[in-house]
Formats: sequence, C-alpha cells, structure tokens
Amino acid sequence: MRLSINIILLILLFSCKKAEAPADESPISTFDSPFPKSNKQLERIFGETLLVKNYNDTLVFKIKSNKYSNLITNKEGDTVFFGKVCKYRDYYYFNHKVDDSSYYISAFKIKGNLIYGLDFGSQFFSVDENILKGIYSKKFVSINLDTTKIRLHTKKSELKKLFTIIMNNTVPDTLINPKFTINTIFKNELATNQEEKDTENLEYDVKVYPNPAVDLINVEINKKSSFQLINSNSKIVLQGQLNDLKNTVNISNQKSGLYFLIVKDIEEHQSKTLKIIIK
Repeated sequence: MRLSINIILLILLFSCKKAEAPADESPISTFDSPFPKSNKQLERIFGETLLVKNYNDTLVFKIKSNKYSNLITNKEGDTVFFGKVCKYRDYYYFNHKVDDSSYYISAFKIKGNLIYGLDFGSQFFSVDENILKGIYSKKFVSINLDTTKIRLHTKKSELKKLFTIIMNNTVPDTLINPKFTINTIFKNELATNQEEKDTENLEYDVKVYPNPAVDLINVEINKKSSFQLINSNSKIVLQGQLNDLKNTVNISNQKSGLYFLIVKDIEEHQSKTLKIIIK
C-alpha cells in the first residue's frame, strides 16, 4: 500500500528512533483540515540548517520556507516534510496532507536546547492510541464500528491537550547549532508574528471563475476558507474546505440554474457571497 510506504519512509528519514508500530501498518486517524493558524516560516526562525544530536548520530536538516509552506530535507536531499507549519502556545504543528480533505498532524516543542517530537511517523500512531483512550472530546471524533478508521475535527484546544500527553512521553533530541540560542528564536518569532499580523489585516479577497460555468469553477482566496454552494431553493448542495490559494470545485453534478457561493474565512469569520450561473 503506497500510504504505508510513505509513512515508513517518513519514520526512517526524520529520526533514528525505532518506530513504535509494526512496519506494515498505517495510521488510522486523520484530521478533516489543517491546523487553523497561519504558516510559520521556519527558515526565518531557525535558520537554513538545523543540527540535532540523536543518540550517537548528528542529524542535519535543511529548511526552505515561504509565506505558505516549509520544505525540510535531510543531508541526502530527501524530502522529510513539505507543507504548512503552525505555532500555537508551546507547540509547532506540522500538517501532513494525505488528500484534499484529510491530514495527519504532528508536533514538536523546544525546551532549552532540547527538541521534542522529531519522530513524526511514530506520533501518528500515538495519536491513534490516545484517541482510542478518549483523549479528545467525543463531539469532535468519529470512529467506525471496527475501529479501523478515525476521523477528527481539527480543534486547537483539543490538539494542545492531545500533544501535551504525547510530548510528555517523548524522548528529546539535542539542538547543537553553534549559533542557535533561545533568544534568537524568540526575536525571530516576534518579527514573524508582526509580519503575520500585517498579513491578517489584508482585506479578504475571493475570486471565482469562469462564471457562467459548466463542470468546474476556480476559487481563488487569500486566506484559508470554507464554502457552501446554495441553490435557488436555499438548499446547500455542496460544501467543503478551500485550503489552497487556488482551488478547483467540481460542479458537474449540479443542475443548471442560479446558485449562491458563500465563501467564509475560517480564522477570522469574514464571508463573501457570489452569484454563480451553472449551465
């Protein structure tokens, strides 16, 4: 199974620790959306190179960041992580995209010169274990009858509680960057926080085209959003998440007529309503 292979590679690439789950298993818990905060540019906080002491090995990670994502590679150039990283309270949350509506989420934290949580792959299985123990509000959890699939709603407070338990049972690695100091991280975070506030103050912008449309519409946004497509009878016929700057929505199953597309900014709860004609 391709997904299993990807998770095994992730465990091997990002940590020398032994995986806690059998090699032929895949995690059963997925989140319905990424962590609901803006991306942190790790390169601007930690620098281009992160050196970590893991038992007797020195792990070298290269970081490249932009406004929307982070790319982390190992010293061989293999991709360890690509996607959005969010900071909430003491934790950095990594959003591992499975498909357009499913995500694994892992986390790490820094305490002094120690870094907890670099073994991303095993965290996925720790999430499974703790969810089955009830460490997540039941109203945000859906588990099928044979407990082979768990669906979680992404809730900041519940994720903080979940990953606090996981981090408390994690063996830390040691940061060994010669120029690395906690003061440097703090100053860099203050600078990036101000830039993020400036970005958040941007006017909410939504563009939809083509209009009229036949099978597909493109929805361009500048903030992560959700959408609802409502027909002339005020019935919601389609809804979902818009996680990218440019998103494609399939409307091929909808009848011809006038529709209203409501696009809502998830974090700040701004919304825009646009008329759509489907031919």
